[in-house]
Amino acid sequence: MTELPRIDLTSATRGSEAERRAAFEIDRACKEVGFFTLSGHGIPPAVFEEAYATSRDFFRLPFEVKNQCRLRSGFTMAADDYTPYGYSGMLEENAFAYTGRKGLPSDYVEKFSTGRLVCDDGMALPFNGDPEGRRFRTALKTYFQACESFTERLAELFSIALDLPRDFFVRRTSVSNDSLRSLLYPRLSRELANDQGMGEHTDGTLLTILAQTGPGIQVKDRSGTWITPRLGGRDQLIVNIGDLMARWSNDEYVSTPHRVVLSGEERQSIVFFKLANDDALIECFPKFCENTPAKYEPVIYKNFSLQKMNALFGQDGTVPKQG
Repeated sequence: MTELPRIDLTSATRGSEAERRAAFEIDRACKEVGFFTLSGHGIPPAVFEEAYATSRDFFRLPFEVKNQCRLRSGFTMAADDYTPYGYSGMLEENAFAYTGRKGLPSDYVEKFSTGRLVCDDGMALPFNGDPEGRRFRTALKTYFQACESFTERLAELFSIALDLPRDFFVRRTSVSNDSLRSLLYPRLSRELANDQGMGEHTDGTLLTILAQTGPGIQVKDRSGTWITPRLGGRDQLIVNIGDLMARWSNDEYVSTPHRVVLSGEERQSIVFFKLANDDALIECFPKFCENTPAKYEPVIYKNFSLQKMNALFGQDGTVPKQG
């Protein structure tokens, strides 16, 4: 495989034959490689460009200013140890650790993260209070809401392919703690120890939606070959399933390793992570357990998520593994 599957949703209106074809193209892509590129999603190009522009302005600020845009652990997430809000600098996170591989290099990437609470204009979040900070917040809010709407539509296509009720995922993701990350990767230079923008990992998500200003992400296919996806525009999307969907599908859908490699140019990306409600029960879809035993015991999503986040931040898991 040298390219990811390409799927166009332009004609995939609800109830149409084109919708069914798109659903089964997605199904095939998820079984083969777990990634596909997507056009015809309906999100206006201006939504992408404003998010890129305001993010770039934020990352150009002095470190001392960006460093004030952090949120103390637990402020918006009750007693949880992790919260998807605020700034993190280069080498602060380690994607290898997310998949349980400790002692490997951390990532050369700056990030600004936000989540569902960005939709509440009255919520205090770690954005700068000046006009540019407010513009940045509005841009990420608009982007987040567009992704929320789009992933509902995308989830319907998965439901069709999986022989599930059309609202199966909507009911299980209606209050999920989805997150959005705007990222800036530096250009490769002699000052850096390596070209690792982000180490090889899989996502813990149901779905991940990526937009980027230039190449950098690489996807590892089943033969071990690294694929560099080519996109037709800065508003074209790369979609992948994560460990959550793989587990739900009894590993019929592939949660595929991927990484980011630095190049001679800066690169921006914006990533939306679709999760599940904390109380959602994750158990094998009937379609994939009719003739094959389930590989995993049922698990509540909250417990599944805590295992992943403990690994990402290098802490010992407090929830025993299941399955």
